[in-house]
Amino acid sequence: MSLAVDDRNRIHSTSSHLAFIPEQQSPDLRLHPFSPSSPSSPPSPSIGGSSSTVDPQGPSRLVRRNSLRHSKRISSSSLLPTNYSNKRKPSTSSTSSTTANIQSFRQRHTGPGSLYQRTLRPNVMSLRESIMARKGYWIRNVAVLIFCLTLFFFVMVPRPQPNLHSKVPVDHLAETANVVWPESIKSDHCDVAHPGRPLIQYVVMLDAGSSGSRIHAYRFNYCKATPELENELFKRIESGGLSKFADHPEDAAKSLDPLLQDVLDEIPEFLHKSTPIALKATAGLRLLGDEKSEKILAAVRNRLETKYPFPIIKEGGVSLMSGDDEGVYAWITVNYLLRRLSSLTKAPTVAVLDLGGGSTQIVFEPKVVNGHSVAQGSHRVAQTFNGNNYVLFQHSYLGYGLNEARKAINAYLIDNPIPAPAGVQLAEGEYAHPCMPVRLKSWLIHDDKNVTMIGVTDHGGDCRRVVEEIFYKHKTCSLAPCSFNGVYQPSLESAFDSDIYAFSFIFDRIAPLLGGVANPMQKMTLKDLEDLTDRVCIADETNFKEFDSQEEARQELKAVSEMCMDLSYIYGLLEFGYGIPKERELNLAKKINDYETGWCLGASIAVLEDRWYPAPA
Repeated sequence: MSLAVDDRNRIHSTSSHLAFIPEQQSPDLRLHPFSPSSPSSPPSPSIGGSSSTVDPQGPSRLVRRNSLRHSKRISSSSLLPTNYSNKRKPSTSSTSSTTANIQSFRQRHTGPGSLYQRTLRPNVMSLRESIMARKGYWIRNVAVLIFCLTLFFFVMVPRPQPNLHSKVPVDHLAETANVVWPESIKSDHCDVAHPGRPLIQYVVMLDAGSSGSRIHAYRFNYCKATPELENELFKRIESGGLSKFADHPEDAAKSLDPLLQDVLDEIPEFLHKSTPIALKATAGLRLLGDEKSEKILAAVRNRLETKYPFPIIKEGGVSLMSGDDEGVYAWITVNYLLRRLSSLTKAPTVAVLDLGGGSTQIVFEPKVVNGHSVAQGSHRVAQTFNGNNYVLFQHSYLGYGLNEARKAINAYLIDNPIPAPAGVQLAEGEYAHPCMPVRLKSWLIHDDKNVTMIGVTDHGGDCRRVVEEIFYKHKTCSLAPCSFNGVYQPSLESAFDSDIYAFSFIFDRIAPLLGGVANPMQKMTLKDLEDLTDRVCIADETNFKEFDSQEEARQELKAVSEMCMDLSYIYGLLEFGYGIPKERELNLAKKINDYETGWCLGASIAVLEDRWYPAPA
């Protein structure tokens, strides 16, 4: 049988590595090579029968193929010689045999078990699987990324929370911007509020201290995006704090009514339901213990919710405030009023010293010394204002407030009595007290026993020595440097050179003896305080005649019989306890820019930072 033109192809011989190639019009078709030793190599194919014939149009030759190992990969479609029909038309007599040959060729080369099925098709499938695997890889990664972004959005991004007052949700003012404000409510600094902000916003903060309760009603405007303090109402009751009603929680709650009534009269009724209120109890209530303090706080919350229209703030609205928060809030207050936090350019901040009745706090921003400013621990607090970062040292000394210090001094003198001076006879249960005015008697209970403290003259410095004993400077300092009682504190002498502001009882005791309480800002050094303390502790022997020309000072000395002890303790705390150099100047501050110092303003600013202001009525 003759070899048809349309069937011309290259045929490999697995046994001799020879390919029979017609020389005339032989297309360059190369099959995928097989190794001669491969057990899967196909048998030598023949066309149209059991033997191969030569094209009568010309001689043929045998060519040895040496490049089988480097043949090119071809697609399965190139194995089918269908394109030759356009090059030369076969004769009519050979059409049938040509068709049969083509079918036989296709059967052998594309059918089951053929070269295509064994080699080319798996390669094509492998390529498809690789492509699909890559697609699957990217699809999976994109899906995981989308899932993580979605999870981050729902978990990390804060969402508006409903504000509750008497268990009723209160909408944010920003969501009810169309509220029409009365014309009577105006700001002193602008006529139009910043978009999405109220024109006027009040915050009421109750300070339930150990010596009395105080209330602050702060009036802010939103002429800009950030709140600006515009006015303040301040009232106080000094007849004793909530801790005085330890066993009568309802009476404790009712004791706040006079303060709250003043606030009701001050704040326009239109803004009552949009004025958040909070009560923070400090050291006095903490010293009562958990059970009694919780009952008092529950009674206060109930009275605020049922008798007054002000919504209680979301978190810690009626609660015991930690001494740490108290100090940090005070630091915010003072530096805010001094405009140390309002600039985009970071300015040096001041230190604050707050002396209450039950505890004392110190907060300042130390300099970086040897690569460090504040050691790690609960005393390290990070703050951010206007993009500026602050690393603060803070500590609250519970039991070192002025009232508690008096108790500690009395207890020390009872446990470690001093000899009575000449001419003084002490009966059983009587103890000499060098920090009290001469011949003054004070009765107290110590270890369930009634004792009497009798004031004696102090020519040997016994009062100062006793005061220094209650700071326990000898206690082990596990993390140096330490202030007192083994507490870590960066040095105020080497690690801090900015201003120091002292307030609360530090101002209340010293200011009347200097420039008078009418002067809300006074300056003095610790050397000045040392001299003043010595004068007061000696002047009691002459009935304070030295202060005859200072009427306000004489009135204060008569009203506070423990003045010598209080001044001695304040001086000991600042110089011996905190380690402030004697020549260092202090600012005694009752008010800054006409606003009260203390923690209350700082806590109110924190409320506004949360943008928690419900809509007006």
